[in-house]
Amino acid sequence: MKNAPDRLQWAMNTCLARIGIDHADHRARAITIGERLGVLKDYPAPPGCTSPYAPTWIGEMVRRQAG
Repeated sequence: MKNAPDRLQWAMNTCLARIGIDHADHRARAITIGERLGVLKDYPAPPGCTSPYAPTWIGEMVRRQAG
């Protein structure tokens, strides 16, 4: 995933994040995979926006759903 073209990275990262957000039983594994790959970890996110880095994105969306 890390060496894939940008557009494919976005698609695979989005899929990984959605799995982690929508499937609690797979959440820990999705976060671990995201941390290991580090895709979009350094992507600049504007203030008030959630980073597209999967572990951050998953955590924030789950927090919002719980709140």
